[in-house]
Parts: sequence; C-alpha cells; structure tokens
Amino acid sequence: MGRRVILAVTGSIAAYKAVEILREFQKKNWEVQVVMTGAATRFVSPLTFQTLSGRKVIADQFRDVESLEHIELCREAEALLVAPATADFIAKMAVGLADDFPSSLYLACRKPVFVAPAMNQGMLLHPATQKNLTVLRERGVHIVEPEKGYLACEDEGLGRLAEPARVVFQVISSLGKELKGKRILVTAGPTREFIDEVRFISNPSTGKQGVAIAHQAALMGAEVHLLLSSASPLNPMVPAENFTTAQELREKLLDRDFDLLFMAAAVGDFRPVRFQAGKIRREGKLHLELEATPDILAEVCRKKRPGQFVVAFAAETEDFLERAREKMRRKGADAVFVNPVGREMGFASDQNQGWLIFSDGTSHEIPPAPKEEVARRIIEIILKKEEI
Repeated sequence: MGRRVILAVTGSIAAYKAVEILREFQKKNWEVQVVMTGAATRFVSPLTFQTLSGRKVIADQFRDVESLEHIELCREAEALLVAPATADFIAKMAVGLADDFPSSLYLACRKPVFVAPAMNQGMLLHPATQKNLTVLRERGVHIVEPEKGYLACEDEGLGRLAEPARVVFQVISSLGKELKGKRILVTAGPTREFIDEVRFISNPSTGKQGVAIAHQAALMGAEVHLLLSSASPLNPMVPAENFTTAQELREKLLDRDFDLLFMAAAVGDFRPVRFQAGKIRREGKLHLELEATPDILAEVCRKKRPGQFVVAFAAETEDFLERAREKMRRKGADAVFVNPVGREMGFASDQNQGWLIFSDGTSHEIPPAPKEEVARRIIEIILKKEEI
C-alpha cells in the first residue's frame, strides 16, 4: 500500500482540476480517497473520480457512508486536502459547521490539513473570507495560495486554483519525512564568462539534473536552497537564487550553511582575462587570453565543517570511474556522481545515468532513467549509506 491522502472536492468550477490533482498524486505512487460535497457532484461526476482512483467516492453522507467512516478514513490517510476550496466551505471550516460528509471529516481529522482556495477575486479578498483564512492558518491549516490568472467570471485576477502539480508538491513536501529538518543546498546550470557585452564562454548544461535533485529533496521534506544559473529555466516548485559567472556562484555559495551540498552546477574552468565593453567588431583574428576560474568545489570542501557532506558532479566521455575518483580525491568531496555525456544522455536530455562513488571507494551504478528518478535514487543511496 502506498501513502494515502484524502481529497475533498467542493462546488467550484475548478472541480475539474481535482482530476488532475488526483493524477499528480498517483504519479508519485500515492493513493487518493475522494470525498465530495453535493455541489461538487454538479460539476464533476463521482464516477470520474471513482474510475480513476479505484476507490469508492463518498458524496452523500447518508447513502455512501457506513458507520464511523469519517473517523476511519482519517486514521488511514496522512493528510486531508480540500481542493478546490470554495468560500462557502472555507467559512464552514472556520466556524466548525458539519452539515455534509467533507465538513464532518474535517472536524474529525487529526492529520495535517491543506486548503487550496478557488474563487472570484472579489470573494477571495472579501474581509470575511480573509478572516476565515486567517483563522484556519492560526489553527495550523496549510493554505495553498491561489494564483493570478483568467477566472471563470471572465475577469483576470487573484483566485485561480494553484496549478495541480504545485498543489501536490506543497502537500507532499510538507509531509516529507526522509530529509525533514535537513538543510540541502543545490547548485545547478552552466556558468557564463563574458568576452564582451554580447559574447561569452559557456557549456551545454541546462541545470535539469540539479533542479531535479532540489525538487526531490523538497519532496522528501528538506529545507532546500537552490542556486541556479541565470541561463537555466526556473522550476516554479523550488525557489531559486540566480548566478551567472563562476565568481558570482562562489560569492553566493561560500559561508552558506548546509547539511548536504549537491555541487551539480557546470562551472567553467576558464574565463577571459579581460572583458571588453561594448561589442568586439569582426575585424581579422581575435586572440583571447584565458585564466582559470575559482575552484569553488575545492574551496567549499576545505572549509566544510564536521557533519557537512559534499557531493561533486562529473560529466565524462571516457574512463568514467577513474576520472571521477581522481576528481573526488583532488577536490576533497565526500562523494561524486559521474555521468556519461553524449549517447543521448547528460546535457540537455531528460534522461541520465551514472555512478555514485563514495570516498571510501564504494560505488553504486544508477541505470538510465528520467532525471527526477535519478535524483531521488542519488539521495536515497546517500541516506542509506551516511547519517546525514
């Protein structure tokens, strides 16, 4: 049996997005028990949720409920998620009304509760709704903040249900157990060293593997800080701080506290000695004088305190294990993940593979898989081997 969540669907036009929320949970191997208000069944049929979840949907507390089912469901589940949550249902939660199965379930639930509001901007910003949300927050209810966007009333504004992936991410990350209380620092993406104001030296890294590690660490309950190259697309799930050059990364990274550092950024080895303002014109030959960039990984490893763990990354085209071990020894890292580039793997690909090697000489091969899966496997191997 996988982990289980109760999804309470209320009578909003956004109820159709609850189907996507169910699917997002299932992608992460969570079981979903759906309960619905009577109004919600006017927007989406209970049969839709029952077919997709493989579980009986409770929509009528007199017809669908056996004995103390609202108590039993809460015992079996890890959390209750109300999505979408209407202004009416939020008001019921705030004052303790229990006139249908989902509201009775909320009062009986002693597990973490999440609420994802969806309504017209005027209803959301009304003092009554804001007061009710404040009451829920004070009681420890997690609010998945609504987004700005196009609303059913043909207005644009605040009140749109958060994207299903974000809703699920917030629930799972808040319930994460494996890395609860741990500070995880991740660097990702390429550096850019500018020659003039329009040209630079860089590499093909996209930052996908580092972002996947940050995402998975957050899902496992960690406090994650991501340093992401300005050349890489943002992942809306994990807040990031941008860098461009190796020196900028160094300044943002050094002296930052962490329990576990994944140094996945592809830091260029060289940079131009001189930067030329403006644009260099195409006139004859261009001679570039290069100098080494700061060896950030080695510097971090020299300064790390007892209890801190540093994972280096190496992209290689041959002699993978030998070169990775040599890099780990030279830099002073605790482990290194080495992956082959080319062969439709590595840079820019959504797939990856490689070997995770530890300073004691042990290694673990990670077969080809999507980068999110590779990321989780890396973290799981480290947690089994080390007391992070």
